[in-house]
Amino acid sequence: MHGALLLVLACSSVDADQVEQRLRAGRIDEAVELLARSRSDELAPARAEAERWGGLALQRKALSQDSRERLRESVEARLAAGELEGALPHLAAALEAWPEDTAFLAVAAALGEAAGKAPAAEAQPIYEALAELLVHRPEHAAAWRARSRQAELARRWGPDAASSLLALRGVNLDSGLAILARVDHEYLDAPDWEALDRAARQRLADLARVPEAQARWPGLAELRWAEAQSADLAGASAALQARVALARGVLPEEIVVAESVEGALEALDPWTRAVWPEEIASWQAHHAGVEVGAGVELERRGEAVIVARPLPDTPSWTSGLRQGDELLAVDGLRLESLDPEQRLERARAALLGEEGSTLRLELRRGAEPLTLTLTRAPVREQTVEGWERLPDNAWSVWLDPELGLAYVRIRAFRAGTEADFDALVEPFADRVQALVLDLRGNSGGDVNAAVQIADRFVDQGWLARIDGRVLPETGPDHDPVSGAKLAEWNEAVPGHAFEGRPVIVLVDPRTASSAEVLAGSLQERVGAVVIGSPTWGKGLAQALRVDPAGAWGLQLTNLAWTLPSGRRLTRGQGVQPDLDLGPPSPGEEFQLQWQRAERGALRVHADGSPMRPVGTPPAEDLPPLERDPAVAMALLLGRLSAPRPE
Repeated sequence: MHGALLLVLACSSVDADQVEQRLRAGRIDEAVELLARSRSDELAPARAEAERWGGLALQRKALSQDSRERLRESVEARLAAGELEGALPHLAAALEAWPEDTAFLAVAAALGEAAGKAPAAEAQPIYEALAELLVHRPEHAAAWRARSRQAELARRWGPDAASSLLALRGVNLDSGLAILARVDHEYLDAPDWEALDRAARQRLADLARVPEAQARWPGLAELRWAEAQSADLAGASAALQARVALARGVLPEEIVVAESVEGALEALDPWTRAVWPEEIASWQAHHAGVEVGAGVELERRGEAVIVARPLPDTPSWTSGLRQGDELLAVDGLRLESLDPEQRLERARAALLGEEGSTLRLELRRGAEPLTLTLTRAPVREQTVEGWERLPDNAWSVWLDPELGLAYVRIRAFRAGTEADFDALVEPFADRVQALVLDLRGNSGGDVNAAVQIADRFVDQGWLARIDGRVLPETGPDHDPVSGAKLAEWNEAVPGHAFEGRPVIVLVDPRTASSAEVLAGSLQERVGAVVIGSPTWGKGLAQALRVDPAGAWGLQLTNLAWTLPSGRRLTRGQGVQPDLDLGPPSPGEEFQLQWQRAERGALRVHADGSPMRPVGTPPAEDLPPLERDPAVAMALLLGRLSAPRPE
């Protein structure tokens, strides 16, 4: 245990010393029990929190037991009924919570075998999910990943081959060679080109075993992809050229190139992948966290597409669009003419377009038809949230205003996250005595934004380090005008409002990448108390490289992040919490999501009409969860560190 949040205990009483010792050892239950038995007036506020924690622990246990029973029954029933797609998310939730449960492991094997009898489009995501869920069992994961690759090829080049060919429009030998060259130049470590060549040949060999591909391209099964001497980029490039030449007249060039390159990149890591011309625009928007459209969240209700909520400060908000409106048509595309399974995604895609272009929506509000005309505009992802919404839709940051204990949740890191963080908390900076930073479920993003958030709490020293063969430009060392030495991008700059104030960081197994960098940096540099369960363990960063002419794109792993101590985050070796609450059970996670939805729901539309939370409330027979356990522990620590009367 670190930090000022517990130092006050040493000066309080014998009971406080005992509590401190157990918390330092991570023995939460013992510490809480001691605190609950304390009769010290000074510890009365903390004692009240401890008593509530005892009840919360019982609720968590009941939820865990209930979740295990419900999930086992649900997965087995869906599997027996042949509902493989429906069984998968329930099994995934179970294995994430109880990875060594033999009953769920047996069900996983049964699900995988059942998937072998299903169409490739249904089997492939099941195989891939099983590989990820069983990552702690490498031999099983490898087998399922191999099946996933074969099923992906069968899906890609089976009945959907026409759309797959359309997605590869513009791919050619030159674009494939350019991607290989970029990997050779910039990938985190020097590529093992022999391994990449083997993976490329394996992918093409797998393609030749797809019956639909054999029927579509006669002669494919007879092609023999010769083993090439690919000890370097020149050999790998020559091998790709030889494959294109060998397949000429049998297999289109774009397929040889795409499958060879994608197969090779799979041998590097799960995140490095080619981005072909048809995908570049959407990938750039994803990396930027900005899309051009209406700014509305949609949901499916039966066969209808419904407005879940318009987003503030977007075209949908100012146009008068309301939660609950049924979307009938977008720019003349009538949703009733589409397959019900496609309506939601097609509607979302139709909302996007060029900035400044007109968007015409046909709706039904109750029984009344309605037509709205909007102008598409950039819609930036909102990544920073407070504790709860106020009646005017503004965020409140206060967990306990009397203690000065504030709360900020960061859902992801984008270019605007730092500015959004400042805008949320700076108006209250002089009143904040300690801050809870919630990074649960944050899978990462712009690491520079994460480092800048860390700088808000650290007055000096390094915040993170980067390793790689090609390091990015980080700006000038000295001011070009004054000549004064400038701080490095990852070096703390003094002068921020929260320096020296206690910070508590909440994490879970879905906290990953740059979110882990922030949590680990604060833990090591300012003694932040980390609460939750061990993080994912991904100390790698990806960059999107795009050809200026748009002929190819590449998302590649180019950097490794290390914490100030020099430790690199790896799978299974993420940030370890000071207070490990254990992973939340699926039932607990579901309740927490609903609690967040209720607290964070927009209260009123732009015209003042009321809005409701978006999501599904817990079933009435689900064991209750009074409040968020991690937040409850943060409040307990806040009570412990509160100033004592003289």
